[in-house]
Amino acid sequence: MPPIDLARLAERLHHNLGRPERELLAPGSSWNLSQTLQHCAQTVRYSVTGYPALKPALFRATAGALAKRVFLLRGTMKHSLAAEIDGAPSLDPALPVTEAATGLTDAVTLFTGHTAEHAPHPAYGRCTHDEFARLHSMHLAEHLPGLVDV
Repeated sequence: MPPIDLARLAERLHHNLGRPERELLAPGSSWNLSQTLQHCAQTVRYSVTGYPALKPALFRATAGALAKRVFLLRGTMKHSLAAEIDGAPSLDPALPVTEAATGLTDAVTLFTGHTAEHAPHPAYGRCTHDEFARLHSMHLAEHLPGLVDV
């Protein structure tokens, strides 16, 4: 299954907010829907504005680069669904889902309109816009598989 097209994400997301969370979230998710949307918004936004913390350069050049290549070749991603972004603000479990969804929509809009070089990913290092688009799509598909199936 191809990953989510980021340009269509906002439309799909807002049309499906009324569905039960368990239908949108990955089985075994540690976070509620709002927290998951906040986390996804953070990673998309940080690819433009800069991540708060990076893994060591050696990690990004070796294990991180290898993980990026594997994910891009496979077209899917597998990672801890409870891993917060190092240095990012805590996810607010009480933030209304509609606000979290708007935050993700805004982050996707920022990303899709971005034409300059992207900030390095904390684990993967430098990524092209296309690589980030594919990686973000896989990331969202893993956290929100119910959104892919609509």
